[in-house]
This record gives sequence, structure tokens and C-alpha cells, in this order.
Amino acid sequence: MSDLFGADDASTPLTPEEQQDLLLTYISNRAELNEAEQQNILAAQGWLLKRRSLDLFSEKFLKQLHRQMFGQVWAWAGRYRSTPRNIGVDPWQIAPKMRVFLDDARYWVE
Repeated sequence: MSDLFGADDASTPLTPEEQQDLLLTYISNRAELNEAEQQNILAAQGWLLKRRSLDLFSEKFLKQLHRQMFGQVWAWAGRYRSTPRNIGVDPWQIAPKMRVFLDDARYWVE
């Protein structure tokens, strides 16, 4: 049995506060967590296929998609992270950088 929140090469380390936001109390190891997340992602695919119109380049849509993908597993689904990581950008930079990224992507597609 693998440690649910132990460090490994394939998972983002979680702070104790983030760990407390796990909604499924029966999960006791990494395999169970991965399975629960996969099931939630599959459900999100169904939700996505039923959508009539998509604004793929909006923050609102991306947050809603993230909530659909992880909202049955994590309380923080659909929100930007508020804790620093060793990769990526600082938490306070996420929202403005996402806006620039989405504007750029929209321009490239158009």
C-alpha cells in the first residue's frame, strides 16, 4: 500500500491544508486517489460533450472544467492554487498570466 500523501516523482506534493480538502474519506492510498480522480475526469468528459457552446479561452470555462474534473474529489477544485510550488509561477501570478496565455491562444486560433 502506498502512502497517500507521500512524495513521489509523479505527484505534486500537497500541503497539510490541501490534504484536508480531500472530500472522499474512504481513500487511504495513492492508487485509490488516482482511481477517484480518473472517475471524476471521465464524468467531466461526459459533461463536456453535452455542452452546446464553449468559450475555451475564458478563465470562467477553464475553472468550471477543472471543477468538473476534480470537484468530487477535492474541495479546492476550480480555484487557482494559493501555495507556492517548485515549478510554475508564484500563486499571485497565476491569474494575470492565465489571462495573457488565454488572450494569446485566442489570437493564435483566430
